[in-house]
Amino acid sequence: MVTIIKNQLLKHLSRYTKNLSPEQISLSALRGSGELQDLTLDEDLLTDLLELPGWVRLTSARCNRASFRIQWTKLKTVPIVLNLDEVHIALEVCTEPRVMNPGSAGAMPIPGKYSYIHKVIDGISVAVNQVQIEFKCDAFTSSVQISRVTVESRTPEGRKGDLRLTRIKSPDTGQLLIFKELEWQSARIEAKAHGVAAANLPPLRLLLGNTHCRIVIKKRLSDCAVLGSRLVLRPEPLAWALTDGQLRAALACAAALAGPVRRATEQATRTKAAHKIEEPLDQIHSRPTSGDKDILARMFAKHDVRETSYHLLAPRIDLHLCDDPGLGRSEMPQLANGGALQVTLVSMQADLFPYHKASNDRRHWRGYREAATPHSQWLSQALSSFCTTLLETLDPRPMTPSAKTSQSERGDEPVGNGVPPRAPAAPAPPTPPAQASAASPTRTRILQQLGKLMTTCLILRIDDFTVYKVSTGSKSREAPRPLVSAEKATLPGDAGLLHAELTFFYYPGDVCFPVPSPKLYVQLSPVRVSVDVPSLLWLAAFLPHVGAAVTDHAPADDSAAYIDVRTEAIMPKIVLEAGPEHVSQQRDRPKELHICTARATFTNVRESPRANTAGTRADLASIIAAIRRTTLLRGQFPCSSDDIDPLHEQFLLHADNLDDVERGAGAAAERTWRESRRVWCARVEPLWADFCGARATACKPSPLLDATPLTAWVCFEEGFSRIWVIGRTCGLSGIQLNHYQLLFLLRQMERISELTAWLAHQASRMPEADQGSLVVGLVVPAVEVTLVLPTNCPGQESSRDLDSVPLDSSSLNDMKLGSEATMAPSMLDRDSGVLATQGTIEVCTAQPLPADEIQPPSPGLNFSGFSSMRRGLTSLVTSLDSALTRDDARSDAASTASSDSERYVVVGLAAESPDDADVAFREFEHGRLSSGVEVASEVVERSSSPSDHSITSSCKRRDMISTCTLRLNNIYLVQQSANAKSCMRFVADDLKTDECSSIPWDEFQIRLKNKFSMRARAWSEPTTGDDELRPRETPRVAARLLRTELPRAVNEMGEPVGLAPYEEILEARIRDLSIALNMSTALALSEFIEDEVVIPPMPLEVLIENVKLHLVEDRPTRSISSPPPQPLDLDLTTLRLNRDTSGVVHLGPTVSSRTVSPSSPPPELQMAMEEIQRLNEENEDLRKRLATLNRIAEDNRDLRAKVEEAGALRQCAHAAQQEAARLLADKHELLDAVRLLQEQLSGPCRGKR
Repeated sequence: MVTIIKNQLLKHLSRYTKNLSPEQISLSALRGSGELQDLTLDEDLLTDLLELPGWVRLTSARCNRASFRIQWTKLKTVPIVLNLDEVHIALEVCTEPRVMNPGSAGAMPIPGKYSYIHKVIDGISVAVNQVQIEFKCDAFTSSVQISRVTVESRTPEGRKGDLRLTRIKSPDTGQLLIFKELEWQSARIEAKAHGVAAANLPPLRLLLGNTHCRIVIKKRLSDCAVLGSRLVLRPEPLAWALTDGQLRAALACAAALAGPVRRATEQATRTKAAHKIEEPLDQIHSRPTSGDKDILARMFAKHDVRETSYHLLAPRIDLHLCDDPGLGRSEMPQLANGGALQVTLVSMQADLFPYHKASNDRRHWRGYREAATPHSQWLSQALSSFCTTLLETLDPRPMTPSAKTSQSERGDEPVGNGVPPRAPAAPAPPTPPAQASAASPTRTRILQQLGKLMTTCLILRIDDFTVYKVSTGSKSREAPRPLVSAEKATLPGDAGLLHAELTFFYYPGDVCFPVPSPKLYVQLSPVRVSVDVPSLLWLAAFLPHVGAAVTDHAPADDSAAYIDVRTEAIMPKIVLEAGPEHVSQQRDRPKELHICTARATFTNVRESPRANTAGTRADLASIIAAIRRTTLLRGQFPCSSDDIDPLHEQFLLHADNLDDVERGAGAAAERTWRESRRVWCARVEPLWADFCGARATACKPSPLLDATPLTAWVCFEEGFSRIWVIGRTCGLSGIQLNHYQLLFLLRQMERISELTAWLAHQASRMPEADQGSLVVGLVVPAVEVTLVLPTNCPGQESSRDLDSVPLDSSSLNDMKLGSEATMAPSMLDRDSGVLATQGTIEVCTAQPLPADEIQPPSPGLNFSGFSSMRRGLTSLVTSLDSALTRDDARSDAASTASSDSERYVVVGLAAESPDDADVAFREFEHGRLSSGVEVASEVVERSSSPSDHSITSSCKRRDMISTCTLRLNNIYLVQQSANAKSCMRFVADDLKTDECSSIPWDEFQIRLKNKFSMRARAWSEPTTGDDELRPRETPRVAARLLRTELPRAVNEMGEPVGLAPYEEILEARIRDLSIALNMSTALALSEFIEDEVVIPPMPLEVLIENVKLHLVEDRPTRSISSPPPQPLDLDLTTLRLNRDTSGVVHLGPTVSSRTVSPSSPPPELQMAMEEIQRLNEENEDLRKRLATLNRIAEDNRDLRAKVEEAGALRQCAHAAQQEAARLLADKHELLDAVRLLQEQLSGPCRGKR
């Protein structure tokens, strides 16, 4: 009996093994146990049977001992147990996708109906003591050792149980769900890179702890075919420490695998997707007809696998990065001994959906909230635009005006995922219904093919992450402080911090047809980024050194680099912290500067031309026009002949839509990828800055920059070494500053200067470092700088009326009703398009003033009662409005409103995902919520918004101040850095001043906020005419700051050490101004600009022309008998002020040796020079346009030549076809003649016979 069973086992196993003999098998049939020793498996057959990926091949497989246990009487409830001792596997990478061996088809099991034997096989449990995997590749070798591996059947809830409970069958649809769990105790991964570039790289070692893998398999009962599966991998918390060498080795190994994996995956995905498309819809989307009546049907629908997916659920990952000696280490003294950076990821989830149909929704994706993600709308619009473009390209047809109107009306309506749902099977054509019946066969085939469009989507979600500041080898025991951290206090607890989606498009099978370009969307929730010089320098030295390993192995395919990218950061915050120079005794000295925005967007995809928002080509054209209006002639101060033009040629071509990529004709997959992706658009809506931490404001935010929208366009050249940026702010920008805040900014500027110097030094140390450049041009229509000064009238405590704050004429013209701006500031913010995010607001209640603050009665008529009544009503209405706005904001959880028409809801409390069916997802969500990040109370207090200080501070601070406001219009700022030299140019028009001698600080904040709200609402862009190219007149205020790097110092060995020194010179010209100031304000300004530290004087040169200064003596006289003070008028016709490096100031017509600016030429010569420069600029612009037109004409000539050549070839082909037809006819005639001759010859022969 045992011999017969052995022979049968030997007969079946010999197909899968090599040299298997009966002596290797020991069997006990009655006990249901057996053992096999020294098994050598057939690697070629197992490669195909296991359906290994096409980029890998199995070269060896051995097992020293295998035993099994079968309980014959309990096969229905107890699984067969297979124990393996040691398994050794050898794999190698295939440079080209592997082709399946035809001889393996005979060893495949014959498919049949799902029966009892299949239940027994599916329920087998496998336990392996140790698995040793050797992995070989041309670029590296690696080994993976896995211990205590088990594969068991589990119930849908993840528990061990009866085998009959590990399957769910749906008799209505003829499908079956099987639940398995894979677990291993530990895994050790080692890799060693090969090659010349990786000769000095250390081996990579990674350790993985206990890991669980939940597997759900969906089969068809009729033929046992696998319809889909879901794999959920959940490791325990991980902690990895990697040096830069190990990280470069890991990236080099990953880059070597990228090519083979990509090619094999694309082929396998297309093949498998073709089979899934052929399956009946009622089997892919199983919905039992019995509904809620059948418990089994409900359970099947609950755990159903709608499509194949793979998931990674990591509860926590701690990554420690440290640098090795060499190029990857910064030379900063603080980092001379190296540093380490810790990155902590909490609740990271990665999902892969390889076979998702583009026309289907995503509601069945686990944990995916489609309604709460702006990416769905963006993807829908992109797919709709692709369908329209493809139809217009492959099947152009004229459209009637009514059809165009209908199409334009339908174009703005978002359709689910960009492709209409089920009916019809393909995306609905963008043509109107009247033309649907008359659709051409070409259009019908295009729509049928579009209906098969599928996607591969990779989703990454992180609930929380923290990047800590770099730690050095110092002996300090301070806890690590965060460099980048989440601000969970501003969002609900179930909201994720990072959401990223990468989508690829393809068609099933081997079909070559245009597809949409890949799309990457990243959304980042509120984060706090601290500016730490050592950490930024460490990253700047570490990351480029590590990234070189990826660049060396990056594919050279252009199509791989073409991708649509859209990134959004919701309420990010950049924090500048005070250093050790902070003096706590200074009540107005801030501790931090918060640079905030409601939403920041960075994308290389243009918005729809119909959208009246930033990000369109029309917006870029308007910014180019604004820069041209404000640009001075080349050579006119502050410009010089060697300055770089901020308007790169790529900006001009992109604005005119002349930079499309030529893809050729035909139905290639990349045919519609024509729009250039070299120009990026960055939008900040809006931008504001607040000082925090000052004791005078009870650590509440104090504004520096009022909310201002900003749009910038970026162009990269030669990778990222040469960068051009142009930008513009919208409306009026407001800045306010006091003396101690100025000191804070000066210390921050010193740190930023140190940072830029070290960054330039580290960039020069990189091998093959290119001389990069950075050019930034910014246009600001108008700005008001309010300087907060100490008051000269401390006794005027009765000045509590809001009318004591001066307003300029434009503000007074905009004010329709005096109480409109005072009673409802939040509503004005909404109307003006400036975000008014309501934070923590303290509503003030009426309280009696202390005795020392009661205002004394003034002589004469007293209107203080009416003023107090108005202030009381204003405070009450404002408090109620703010409280109501706060409740509305809390009910909406968190929302941001941009200055345009778009409204994006970041997180909605109503968009909650339903209870997850899979136990792995439930456990992961439970762990994520239970391990939420604790938020300290000071973090909540630090979170600021443009309106935080509007009411809260008014209840805290009542000291008197004076103000001086400087108004500048038509500002143009250019910063360029190239060739060890940096230059900043600044021009402005129409400098005006306003003063306020005494005002309470809190009332000044309220009035200033209301004034800017009205000014922003009334602001309108200037209209452009035919004189757009006419250069601007000579500016009234112009400045140029030049910084030149000097040679570095050398040591005794002749080697350069330390940072390179530099020299600076500031040049300025002020002309045609009339300024009026109080004498107290002038003296306060001299104290305002006084620094707290002594620094070497910067050489400067100031040329003043036709400036009138009117000084009013407002200080009280010391003698009663003295006459009243008279104003002082100064008329400066021409004055030159020079300061040298020793600090000596020279006044007069003499010009120092450092002077660069020549003396002013005569007016006639100046006008002639300006006219010549204007003509030169116009000629230069015309040359650029002519070059562009010549290039377009040359392309047109090439196209015409190709068309003519194609026509000639077509005529030749037609003539050849006609000649071939004629020859064929002649051939037939000759054959007929030969046949007749043969018949004639054969006739007499038969007669003779």
